[in-house]
Amino acid sequence: MTSREGWAGSSSDLLEVLQSAGDGITVQDPDGALVYANDAAARQVGFATAEEFLAAPIADVMARYELIGEDAVPLPLDALPGRRALAGEPETEVVVGFRTDQRPEVRWSLVQATPVLRDDGAVRFVINVFRDITELKRTEARLRALAEAGAVLAASQDYAAALQSLADLVVPSLADWCVVDLVEADGVRRVAVTHPDPQKQAVAEDLQARYPPDPERGAVAEALRSRLPQLVSEITDEMLARTAQDEQHVELLRALGLGSAAVLPLVAREQVLGALSLARTRASPPYRPEDVPFLEELARRAALALDNSRLLRDAQDSVRLRDDFLAMASHDMRTPLGAILGNLELAQRKLTRMEIPAEAGIARNLANAVRTTGNLARLVDELMDVTMLRSGQPLSTSLEEVDLVRMARDVAGEHQSQTASHRIRVEGDDELRGVWDRTRIERVLNNLVDNAVKYSPDGGEITIRVVRGEGEALISVQDHGIGIPADELEVVFSAYRRASNAKGMRGIGLGLAGARDVLRQMDGDLTVESAEGEGSTFTVCLRVT
Repeated sequence: MTSREGWAGSSSDLLEVLQSAGDGITVQDPDGALVYANDAAARQVGFATAEEFLAAPIADVMARYELIGEDAVPLPLDALPGRRALAGEPETEVVVGFRTDQRPEVRWSLVQATPVLRDDGAVRFVINVFRDITELKRTEARLRALAEAGAVLAASQDYAAALQSLADLVVPSLADWCVVDLVEADGVRRVAVTHPDPQKQAVAEDLQARYPPDPERGAVAEALRSRLPQLVSEITDEMLARTAQDEQHVELLRALGLGSAAVLPLVAREQVLGALSLARTRASPPYRPEDVPFLEELARRAALALDNSRLLRDAQDSVRLRDDFLAMASHDMRTPLGAILGNLELAQRKLTRMEIPAEAGIARNLANAVRTTGNLARLVDELMDVTMLRSGQPLSTSLEEVDLVRMARDVAGEHQSQTASHRIRVEGDDELRGVWDRTRIERVLNNLVDNAVKYSPDGGEITIRVVRGEGEALISVQDHGIGIPADELEVVFSAYRRASNAKGMRGIGLGLAGARDVLRQMDGDLTVESAEGEGSTFTVCLRVT
């Protein structure tokens, strides 16, 4: 053995160095018998000192512990690096788990074996080095558990199902028993209970049915009140007796064989939502103070998922209430609007019979009132269609023969009369007939032309093009206005959403969403091509039957 110049250690000095090493070190002779072990190696396999370790028969040594591979299955002795080195294999290393009857927790070591050879190549002895990596493996397992917990919590919008999935995940890797309690308006409700043993699971369910969580006593109540984790490293019979409500309650708790427990409050946005309770039996290693930060992080993620789920549920309830209100409001507005429009049109006919010129003030006012009331009626009908579709109800269609070219000219004329800064023209086929829902298609076309005028504030030309394609009719509305940002072309078809460059312009972002939904209900579609600052072209596609 070589040494650094200036240090001439004796054999006893070298032995003392080896004995003091933090890693376990053993030496085997060619027959596999142990001829040397330091104290660290002895402690790893459950002996107090190296002398006890070396004095024990090899059969007794092997009987003391179970070997486990990284795949969590038993590891055969022949897979140990020392055995392989004695068989003539070069230096090898393997991750090995050790578990003894006295220490049920698995300890992990990186075991490296180095053969020392004679001049003739035969094995003289084998040096085994055991580096304890238990903390590293524990950290890996915790990080993996947190990642898996995040995945299962995000997989379901139903918070009760997500919390049950979390309980199923942590048992048995992190706990032998998992319970989740939630704080509700009328008290504490248990939403998840998991135990790997079906009989113990039945006991736990019986326990829950007979003795629901006590909001005033016990570790759960204290965790909810203090917002602090509650750690019980050893659960004694005296503790069970103090916690139990009666003798039968004590017997049920004893039947679970609890050894230690940790109760973590579920807190999100400064609000206590519930508690996550983890317990281990006496056969498992107890929870320790150093476990608490990891368990708190697990509880934090569970609380965040629970809070998000509740926020989503509240948002969905709000959307449903809004849609219900819009449906009722639009339904209730239809009748009076129809009556107003009918009376206005009747007044117009009476003025015509009285031969009052159209340019007269009263005639102009009536025409404006008819036009405005018609636009409001279309908006109400649009709201009614959108709310019905969002609630999953199909639209009732009224089919009749329609000439899309005539419809386009009528819509163009109506909008041209309201703007002097735009020129609205119709091009394409001279006639395009088919059977469609006239009212709804006209409403969609009015919406598109209205948008073309609104989003080209500097005026310019708006072109409505009507052409027949292969088994379909196409109506496009093109403007040269502000256009739509490239990454927001689909945003404009979302209800109550508008392009970012449309701020300050009137509208609620409902027209295009409703138009596309209505057309798709009729086996059609609405698409857009646009460039910001250059304008947009919206195209209606209708199947020709």
